[in-house]
Amino acid sequence: MSDRFVRLSFALALGAAACSKSSNPAEPSATAAANGPEALTASIAAPRPLAPANNIQIRNADQPVTLVVRNAVSTKSGVTYTFEVATDSAFAAKVQTKDAVAEGTNGQTTVRLDALAPATGYYWHARATSSGTTGVFGPAYGFTVGPAITINPPVPLAPLTGARTSRRPVLRVANATRTGPAGAITYRFEIAPASSFSSIVAVGTNAEGINETGFVPAADLPVDTTFYWRATAIDAANGVTSAPSQVQSFTTSQPSAASLIADQLGVALWPGPQPPGSPGHAALGHTWNVDYLTSFDGVRFLSPRLEVLQTFDLLDRGFDPQGAIDWMKSNGYPTAAVYYPAVLAIGFRYEYLALVNGAWDLVLRAGA
Repeated sequence: MSDRFVRLSFALALGAAACSKSSNPAEPSATAAANGPEALTASIAAPRPLAPANNIQIRNADQPVTLVVRNAVSTKSGVTYTFEVATDSAFAAKVQTKDAVAEGTNGQTTVRLDALAPATGYYWHARATSSGTTGVFGPAYGFTVGPAITINPPVPLAPLTGARTSRRPVLRVANATRTGPAGAITYRFEIAPASSFSSIVAVGTNAEGINETGFVPAADLPVDTTFYWRATAIDAANGVTSAPSQVQSFTTSQPSAASLIADQLGVALWPGPQPPGSPGHAALGHTWNVDYLTSFDGVRFLSPRLEVLQTFDLLDRGFDPQGAIDWMKSNGYPTAAVYYPAVLAIGFRYEYLALVNGAWDLVLRAGA
């Protein structure tokens, strides 16, 4: 009987011990509950760099640079990020550090850097921090900021403020000076009826010329109207644009007789410097029709030649014959003209102008 009592007592003890544990195997034991979440260690995977792409070149004009990482995987919430930028891959020479950057909500986290020195290579990486646990830095990516390029405003050459022009004036600027390894430069010209340039009536972009660059409107501007113009130099490859040139104004005039003939010839009467004065001081005589002629020495040419038209246009603007020749030579317009005051004639290679009955006739030379 005593043996039965011992076996019963042992069974009761085992039952009591079992009752001290959870009856639901899914629930933690009392010991595990006592340790609780504090016993878990936060785990943070390193964020992965997304942009800028590794080893990319960034134009200096495109600063500030924005760094983007794929969010780190963490067992905790409230994740923040640290971004480091250095000039060496070991990050011994750090130039910027961005701490406590809040995690983005779209699966990515971004930070905008301060301006970096141009013409320099950089490395960057990022790490995540959550609930006092700091992860490791992700892989380092590199990028290079391009050189600094500055383009100064072009300088207007003609027409300058107060000038009177044809209805299609030749706008000219001295090429913009620049610093740094600039690329190909183009020039944007704008013509407007007001100095605010709120409304543009003509615009065009031309490649840089030698020493200077010009633009001619594609259509006639209204006559007897004042317009304003400016030009801007653009280096599209490097994303650099100058400030606009100083604004100049001009007033269109009725086309002169010489400019109308130049239009028939398909040439610009004054492709360079524009002469002063207004037409109305001289009259065309005979034989100014556009036609092919043959000179006394057998040369076939299209008459009237530009040199002759330009000389007459200066006479029409109020120049005297010798003054017209001198102005052309001093402003880069070559001419072989010679004035003969005794006979009121201006001689050229194949023809001459003769003042007859108050009008300038164009006469084909008969000999040398």
